Amino acid sequence: MNELDETLGLLHRDARTAPADLSAARARLLAELDAATVLPRRPKRARRFALPVAAAVAGVVAVAVVVTQQHPTAPAPGPAAVPPAPGPVPTSAAPDVRLMSAVQVLTRAADLTVGAADQPVGPGQFRYIAEHTWVQRGVHTGDATGYTYLWEQEVDRWIPADERDVWQETRRILNTGKFLGGSVPQSQAPEPEITDTDQGRWQGRCGDFFPQAKPPKKCGDPTDWDSPAFYAALPQDPAALYAKLQQLTKARGSTPSVMFHFGMEILRAGQMPAKLRAQWYRAMAKIPGIEVLAASANLDGRTGVALGLDDRHEIRQLIIDPATGGFIGERTIAGPEPDEPWLKPGTELGASAIRTAVAGRLGEIPPK
Repeated sequence: MNELDETLGLLHRDARTAPADLSAARARLLAELDAATVLPRRPKRARRFALPVAAAVAGVVAVAVVVTQQHPTAPAPGPAAVPPAPGPVPTSAAPDVRLMSAVQVLTRAADLTVGAADQPVGPGQFRYIAEHTWVQRGVHTGDATGYTYLWEQEVDRWIPADERDVWQETRRILNTGKFLGGSVPQSQAPEPEITDTDQGRWQGRCGDFFPQAKPPKKCGDPTDWDSPAFYAALPQDPAALYAKLQQLTKARGSTPSVMFHFGMEILRAGQMPAKLRAQWYRAMAKIPGIEVLAASANLDGRTGVALGLDDRHEIRQLIIDPATGGFIGERTIAGPEPDEPWLKPGTELGASAIRTAVAGRLGEIPPK
């Protein structure tokens, strides 16, 4: 658990503001999960930190739900209200989620997911995972001065049926010019530079896109949630899964915020089988303090229910389709006391939309 503790304890401010190398950005997310100060930032990453021993895996991960997503619209740079919106008359198939608790939403999502079937990946095929996301890139020019941009990125990943075969990931920066705010006007705030790991194409067996990184990535590692071995080792009972979440996060006190963010990150990895995912929802429903933050949250042209925990700095929302139980993405919103003094409370700081499919060959993008 030493590696996990080190990962969770990485630096706070610099990880959020520097236009950093993707090889560390994934670790920085959990570095910002503090018992008192939760800063759910996940700009992008090239390697995944481990459970509980660090494992080297490249690429931004996504959620393994068999749904089709369109690209998310860019979050507005100003305050973004997310009140419950009027919806259609509820039916037995689509209950009025405005009247449901977070536990009820997650329980319903679990019930719907039980009957879901993962699209099989046959020999020679690949699971294709695509994420279209808006993430922050900031620059600090002093203790309380700086500015923040919102970057748009697409990441495509191909995972072979046999994890020991070659994986591929491509990254593309689509937009770097959305200015969220700063202590100086945009004219005095140059955009952060695009680095070599912000975009490009990488291949590697077992998803080892950066073999020089340490610690090395291992095939079949039961501590690495990119590997099927990790999910095969998980219990199937929600209570046991909740205990597992506590164990995996005990280095940081197993606080509700840490458990919620950790649970969401594992969901986003795109490897969890549907049957296990249903029990994972039920386990997350046991986390104290989870609330329905927006009963009608639009993401990428789809309407879902946003769940999360209140936080004075930033609020990271897990968004579930109440009709299918699918995990359709996430959103980050500035809390009443944003970390950066130039950001307004309620500002949408990021969003992502995900789709998965099966590709017949490496590099092929399946039709939507």
